[in-house]
Amino acid sequence: MARPEPPATPGRRRNRLLKAAFVCVLAFPTLFFLWDEWAGGAFDRLVLFSEVHGTVLKDGKPVAGAELVQRAVWSSNDDENPQQRTTTDATGAFRFAPIERAAWLQRLMLGQPWVNQSITIRYRGVEYPAWTFGKGDYDPDTELDGRPLKLVCDLADKPEIEGKRYGVCRVW
Repeated sequence: MARPEPPATPGRRRNRLLKAAFVCVLAFPTLFFLWDEWAGGAFDRLVLFSEVHGTVLKDGKPVAGAELVQRAVWSSNDDENPQQRTTTDATGAFRFAPIERAAWLQRLMLGQPWVNQSITIRYRGVEYPAWTFGKGDYDPDTELDGRPLKLVCDLADKPEIEGKRYGVCRVW
């Protein structure tokens, strides 16, 4: 048979309060700090494709009205793989906003992230591979090691491998 607990005395109450104060004052801030260090960025946005600025040329002259399709493949479910479209202006300039997704707890999952990035240019019925790259993280501007994505794409050029990238676009 279990022994009944003795009645609480002022000394026991004080000890319980001191233990609770210790937990609140020391343990919670420590746990919060460790959580922040360990899971830093756990709930940030996942950047699948950083912001892109560029110019489309043909034989060095601006191409107006070219359609560009940007795609980030990060899931086996095609409905989760975003794409964006834009058209070049009179100076051949184009811009893509970053492609981002909510992180939830994705950053805490073990494994190497991988996003297959591509940009295709369509002009006068011809498709040009502009940019192909495999992004191995979810941080912004890591495609070019911290530099923003600024591209010059000449449709007269043959697609080439430049570092880990492939296509007719060159980094400026």
